[in-house]
Order: sequence, then structure tokens, then C-alpha cells
Amino acid sequence: MYKILFTPLILFFTVTFYYSNIPSGYYSTLNGKQSAALKTELHNIICHDTTHYLTYGSGTNHTWQGFYSTDRDTLTNLVIDMYSDSLHYFPEDYISLSYPGFGQKIHIEHSVPKSWWGCDITHPDCAAEDLNHMYPAEGTMNESKGDNPLGVVSGTPTKNNGVSKVGPAVYNGYVGNVFEPADEYKGDFARSYIYMATAYQHYINKWDTTKPENMMEADTYPTLKPWAIQLLLQWNRQDPVSQKERTRVEKVFAIQHNRNPFIDYPELIEYIWGNKVGTTWNITTSIQNPLSNEFEFKFNSNNSCFTVIFKTNIPIAIAIYTINGQKVLQDKSFTNFQIHIPILKSGIYFFEMSSQNSTFKQVLKTIHN
Repeated sequence: MYKILFTPLILFFTVTFYYSNIPSGYYSTLNGKQSAALKTELHNIICHDTTHYLTYGSGTNHTWQGFYSTDRDTLTNLVIDMYSDSLHYFPEDYISLSYPGFGQKIHIEHSVPKSWWGCDITHPDCAAEDLNHMYPAEGTMNESKGDNPLGVVSGTPTKNNGVSKVGPAVYNGYVGNVFEPADEYKGDFARSYIYMATAYQHYINKWDTTKPENMMEADTYPTLKPWAIQLLLQWNRQDPVSQKERTRVEKVFAIQHNRNPFIDYPELIEYIWGNKVGTTWNITTSIQNPLSNEFEFKFNSNNSCFTVIFKTNIPIAIAIYTINGQKVLQDKSFTNFQIHIPILKSGIYFFEMSSQNSTFKQVLKTIHN
């Protein structure tokens, strides 16, 4: 765990930075591996123990209990839905009601259609109960999505709710309807699909290759079809990991005891399918972010704000989020290589700094004395 402590001259609050709560050594067996071997070792880590998965459905120790932790805005009780802008809320007495489902209004959605691996929910299968790719979704959009692959709609949509849409698309390897999420969620879906292609690469005899819409192929590497790889690489690059994803992966880990490694280290995608195929992974060098050395903190004399001083003139955007993913500081431009940030209330926040080629995220802890 990398930790830097900044303390002003007059003890008013402290600012602590540290990386996410990845258990020590969790990814250590990846060192020295590349391409297919790297993917297989990730598979081994993810599926080392799947006995903690919740049972599909409603009730205690079922999916909706998981969603109450992973997909609930803790400030408003709002159901976090990547499929629509319809507002649905968990009841205040949700726990005493034993975690009911939402029926027709909102569904348990397998982002990777379960029909692709040739089983249904009545036949126990851990992929059908893995919260790393399951989300609450507005019912009518979920039904319209069906088992269509991801893609960019290039014709007249058959369904468009202003957030997601379904419609025709043409790729070199697939022609037909696709499901297109909002731009802000394209990376989320890409990393979910890449996770599934890795976690369940052993489904060689389960992926239903008779379905042209299936983005998976029956092998352990690369598992994703060529056109699918290009699409998911593009979306992963265009929509970097968000704080919502980082918060969610910790909550899923608390339940299932496994993680989506492509949220922890999205650059792994390049080592397995992208521009670093054939390059050896080393977790020590990979966690070093070029932006991490491009700034420093200073505090003003009356401690009313702190200043981030930049050592580079490349365009950088700043954002700060609460632990629930609410943005408390909008992206701001800066002049003279610095930006002034008002003192935040005591609590834990997420500091995000982005340039064109890199995103740097760490935790910001403020303690008033």
C-alpha cells in the first residue's frame, strides 16, 4: 500500500492517499506472465473459490441482498441503474422485508446474456450468479436488450430510452441488432464482458457458438471474437474506470471474495488483447501511474483550502467524489500550474486526475481536529 501523509503547519486536518483495498499478494502470481498465460492466471485467481456467490433471486443471501450493497446510493436509497434514467428506490424497510425484487419495473440483469453459455437460471451455474457482471436494470430496456451483443447502433433504433438503445449495426464478423449503453457506461460494460471472458474461459463446451450474436468463442484464448475485441478495447480506452466501478468492486469483493481485475488494473486488457500483447506483466511497474509524480499538495496559511501544484503543462482535469460516488468538486481547469480546492468536510473522498492518456485515482481522507 502506497501512502503519503500531508500535514499543514497548524494541525487542522490530514490528507492521506492510498490505493484501493486489494489484499496484499492478491495478484502476485501474475508477475512474469503475458498474453494467454496472463489471462489464464487471472482466471485462476477469480475462480479460486466461488462458494460465496449469492443465490439468484430475492431474499436473504440472494441477488437482491447483494444489489442492496453494490447498487444502492446510500444517501438517497436510489437504485443505481446503468440502463435507464427511471428512478427506483429501495424501501426504507428493505432489510426487514427480506430483500424483495422489483418485478416488472426493474430486473436482475446478466450484462453478458446467460443464453450465450447454454444454460438457464434453473440449472445452477456460477456465471449466472456472479455479481461482477450482474446489475439492476429497468425492465423494459432489459427485455429489449435481450441477448443482443454490445455495439454502436448505426441505423434507426428499435428502442431508445435516452440512456440506452437497441438497433442495427454492422461489424466485420457480425451484422444485426446490438445493445448500446450510454457513453459514460461503455467502459463499465466492456470491463464486465472482458471479466466474463476471463473468469469463465473454461466454458469451452458451454459457449453457444450457434448464436451469431455471441461475442465469445469456444477457446481459452482469446475467448472473445476479433470484432468484439476491437469494440471492447475501444470502449475501455474511451471510458476509463469510474469511481462508481471502484466503489462497486470493493462491495462485490466483500460478498464474493473475488474481484474484477480489469477495474483494479485496466491496463491488463492491453497486455492480453491490446497493444501490449507479448509484453510481460509486472505488477510493481504497472501500478506506477505517470500522473502520480506530476503534482504536489500545499496548504495556505489559514488552512481554508489546499492547493494542488502541477509540474507539467499537459491538460489535466480534476474531480473529487464522495465514497458513494457523488461528485463534490466538478472538473476544473487550472492556471499557472495550480488549482485551489476548498477544505472538505471530514470523511473519505476519491481524488481523480485525468489527462488524455492516463487517469490517476486515489483515496483522499480528511480529518478535522
